[in-house]
Amino acid sequence: MTSLKLSFEEKSTWASLAIILIVFSVYFSQVYDGLIDGILDKAAVTGLFFGTVVTVVILEIVLHIVIAAFNHRDADQPRDERDRLFAVKAGNISGWVLGIAVLIIAAHTFIQDLDSTWVANLLLFAVFVSQVTSYTLQLVYYRRGY
Repeated sequence: MTSLKLSFEEKSTWASLAIILIVFSVYFSQVYDGLIDGILDKAAVTGLFFGTVVTVVILEIVLHIVIAAFNHRDADQPRDERDRLFAVKAGNISGWVLGIAVLIIAAHTFIQDLDSTWVANLLLFAVFVSQVTSYTLQLVYYRRGY
């Protein structure tokens, strides 16, 4: 069995993907349940959102420090051409995902006359899906090597 040797950028992408998947899944679960049950107002959702963002920032900092500590030579290097190419290719596709999701949300908002809290969280979900798409595609490109 061969072992996987991951670059610093690939480890960083894995960490970022795991963080947003876990933290924002909890956020969206709480917000959805609260909005459906009618127990969350804008202030409560705002508080949950800011708490989620702070959690993501703290986890990103901590995990990237740990990754850098174990890969100090790679962490000091700038991104190479392959890393940049993977990010651009993934970003292009995830941009399309975001654009299409925003159009769908806009159409749904006009048809259903949604509350601004719902619209804001649907847009945030679109950004979340777009970012997960970007990270996932970058990881696929790393594994493929192109």
